[in-house]
Amino acid sequence: MKKSTVVSVAGLLVMFVAFVLFQTRPIVLFGTLKLTDVLTIAGGLMFIIPVYHDSVQRKSADNAPNPTLWSTLPPIGMAVVVAGILLPNSVTFFHLFSLPDLFYLVGCLMMLPIFLYPMNGLERAGLEETVEEEVDEAASSPATGDTKQPR
Repeated sequence: MKKSTVVSVAGLLVMFVAFVLFQTRPIVLFGTLKLTDVLTIAGGLMFIIPVYHDSVQRKSADNAPNPTLWSTLPPIGMAVVVAGILLPNSVTFFHLFSLPDLFYLVGCLMMLPIFLYPMNGLERAGLEETVEEEVDEAASSPATGDTKQPR
């Protein structure tokens, strides 16, 4: 198993612990910063950074267009989400919804290039998987090349 996969799984476990602790009495660490906030930030970054790193390596190897788009927007999005977690929920945006929610939305949208850019990458991954399955099936089936059938 790759090291990045282990780190991502550990990040998911840390975020699960933060989720479980979220409904308990808040453990305030500093000002408005709570233990669940710290666990969410640490777990989220542990999960997304290895995925982002693998994405950058794959897109660099494939010479994906617009490298500034897929290499700089996701880290900025991560920072925006972290800022949203650190903001108190009482701060609103035009009295419509809370400002942290806006930060979460914008940050997550900025991280979408990790998974969805370039768009033909999804089609290519599906085609590669199909070709690999067909090659595996052909390799496991008995050879029927030169056998002649009696008449």
